[in-house]
Amino acid sequence: MGRKIKIVLLVLVAVVVGSFGVMAVVFSRSLTPEETNHKFITSNPLDLSQISGFSKYRSCAGHDYRGPVATTGKIEDTPRSMKHYVKVRSDLQGKNGIVKAMAPFDGKIFKVDNDFGGPGDQQIWLTPNSISPRQWHFVFFHIALEKGLKQGSPIKAGQLIGTANLKRGPEGATDNFDIAVKFTRPLRRPAIDAPFAHMTQSVLDGYARHGITSDNVLISEEKRNTISCPIIPKPSWGDGDDAYFSPQWSMDDMIWLK
Repeated sequence: MGRKIKIVLLVLVAVVVGSFGVMAVVFSRSLTPEETNHKFITSNPLDLSQISGFSKYRSCAGHDYRGPVATTGKIEDTPRSMKHYVKVRSDLQGKNGIVKAMAPFDGKIFKVDNDFGGPGDQQIWLTPNSISPRQWHFVFFHIALEKGLKQGSPIKAGQLIGTANLKRGPEGATDNFDIAVKFTRPLRRPAIDAPFAHMTQSVLDGYARHGITSDNVLISEEKRNTISCPIIPKPSWGDGDDAYFSPQWSMDDMIWLK
């Protein structure tokens, strides 16, 4: 009897493990058109009265930031920054506890990543409410999380999540922090996409009043492939093994609020 029970248990374990394996493969498939076009950013994550401009998607600002593209699953050919550096007003440079990071939707704090920093200088991953293992995320970089919030905390659109850490860099003062959009699924690296492509029309309308559109805030892949980003030696304050670009960002890499 004992031997039969062991066999039954082994069969059940094999079935469960096999089922999880099949489900993981199913959930790792390419993005659907509905997922690719999902407008999940329903509220502005920034207070635009505090912002002067953005680096463009695929700019030569900061450092090489690439990953599998959400629509193709492929990594683009040459170094480029597939996120936005958010430039604050000049009078806010180097000041902490002021520049707001707000929830762009109802959801939760998916992950709090120390990102070579620690409390007061973290990556904050936010995800809309969902039970699916396939999820979009909005990511703030270099943020001091609000007291009482932690990984797993529920959030509401427009809620203050934290404030930008602007006491960074070799001089302990900077005028920017970063935002990005990612898509996660089992068995795959997080995919990257343009944040403005996932904003609802009402959010885009707020940017349009300042001359910012989903088109003029990005550089096309074709253009970037023909104009490579200049690479400089890794600065003494640089993290990781990424390629770094000139600290003097080109005007072609920026878009300014009107």
